[in-house]
Amino acid sequence: MSRSDQHGEIRKRRQVAALREGRAAANRPVDSIATSAEQDTIEIMETTRPSALADSDKPVERFGQLLPPESIRRLSVLKPGVAVAHVFLEWVLIIPAIWAAYAVYRWNVYAGVVAYFFAWAWVGARQHALAILMHEGAHYRLFPRKWLNDLFAELFTAWPIMISVRAYRQHHFAHHRQPNTDDDPDWILRDDQDWQFPKSRAGLAKVFLFDVLGLNMKDQMRFFNRYFYPRGRKIWLDYLSWVYYAALFGTLWYFSLLPVYLMYWLVPLLTSLKAVLRMRTIAEHYGLEYDHPLRQTRTTYPGLLGKLFISPKNIGLHLDHHLYPSVPFYNLPALHRELLDVEEFKSQAHLTHTYRGVIRECLDQKSVQASA
Repeated sequence: MSRSDQHGEIRKRRQVAALREGRAAANRPVDSIATSAEQDTIEIMETTRPSALADSDKPVERFGQLLPPESIRRLSVLKPGVAVAHVFLEWVLIIPAIWAAYAVYRWNVYAGVVAYFFAWAWVGARQHALAILMHEGAHYRLFPRKWLNDLFAELFTAWPIMISVRAYRQHHFAHHRQPNTDDDPDWILRDDQDWQFPKSRAGLAKVFLFDVLGLNMKDQMRFFNRYFYPRGRKIWLDYLSWVYYAALFGTLWYFSLLPVYLMYWLVPLLTSLKAVLRMRTIAEHYGLEYDHPLRQTRTTYPGLLGKLFISPKNIGLHLDHHLYPSVPFYNLPALHRELLDVEEFKSQAHLTHTYRGVIRECLDQKSVQASA
């Protein structure tokens, strides 16, 4: 099935679901429906982020008040100390890993190759964790003050992985408004054969193999180019980014660390991070029914390895995040427990156990039967 056919099929399913719910007129996308619950969330965000409210940073679809406003207000309270601790924990996990792997390489080349493989996988996973924390900054969920939120997010989560939180935000809110449609910039960005599902087991394995070997580096470069610098009017923070990069590469050059940076940071950024991002993105928005507002994205319950490498910072609770983006990552488990007490969510939400389960849902019927 071509991508345009997939779009048409998704629209058709959404219209049927909307008519069944009795909440949309003909030819009106389900995602554009706004109700009082949506306004409740905006008001909640005004109380938790008064100086940084963005009108687009709100739930895509409200088809009933799943949780009372007071619950969302309580769960949306920011704890900057927790966010800062998580950011610096990631750097504590990154820097010693790179230092240790490089030290092993200088001691013994053969042992260094083995150590490099583990560092390559680990650093890519931790870069992904930084990207998730950057995503929190894009939703203004790190600090209540906008300037401090953006400065901290840029310095410690976004610029190190070659993107800008402000540039990311420009695209991300559109994704929240119209997920999985032609108006979703993330969906359109992935308009190629690699993102068409279901796939055969061999076809899916080939895509991930190309990611880790760097053969899909062009796609990853396009990702970074899109989010590297914000469009439109520039502010002081955008100009500060050039100072940051000049200082970074100047320091690396002065201490002769450019080769280490290339091998232990940029290579994972373009390869292992790419594979991790693909797995998480598939889990969030692919291989779904798209026939109900609660099945436009998926919540995944990860195993231990999934938490470490694919789903840190509770990012697997993605449906919950789409419903209530004002809730910071450290409160998503509490939000999920409350949503599970709501019958509509419990019966209609797409919930998958482990990323192996996600892969199974994205395979064609022949592959599923072969693995049974």
